[in-house]
Amino acid sequence: MNYIDELAKILAVHAEKYPLMQPCDAVKLIFQSEFLGGHMIKSPEQSLLQLTDEFNMIEKTPGAQLFEYIGNGVSRVNLAALDTEKYPLSELNRDFCESANLRRGNMDAFLKKLNFLEAEYPRLEFRFSAEELRGYLEKYRRAGCPAVSHSEEYRIAYRPAYRVIVKG
Repeated sequence: MNYIDELAKILAVHAEKYPLMQPCDAVKLIFQSEFLGGHMIKSPEQSLLQLTDEFNMIEKTPGAQLFEYIGNGVSRVNLAALDTEKYPLSELNRDFCESANLRRGNMDAFLKKLNFLEAEYPRLEFRFSAEELRGYLEKYRRAGCPAVSHSEEYRIAYRPAYRVIVKG
């Protein structure tokens, strides 16, 4: 499967699974599949401290899906589903840091994926409008395509807490 077909499938799955997604959440998904989470890592030690703090603060959901594939050989590891007896935080942090160092991403590929998102919007069944997406992408591109946070709607509804690692 080529990356465009894979991206179409992943966006469609996320639009259905997370109906309150906003344009920034779709962009974040694409950004993470291309660049992972390296922008978050100041040092492996600091990263582990942040991971530990976040893990200790979230509500656990045993039995929830641990790995969520987001394309390009990359998955989100759901902290709410994490059993630290099976996958210790130190190992997750190591995988997170190594994945960020392994993959730097490519801005041209990222921009092509954004163009695909915009062009294929009508068949992806998001609840936000094409105008909302177009307006968001215009501002986002002008800002230089930085890493973005989840929308407030997404954070409230889905309580995202994860780390992004290379894992297909």
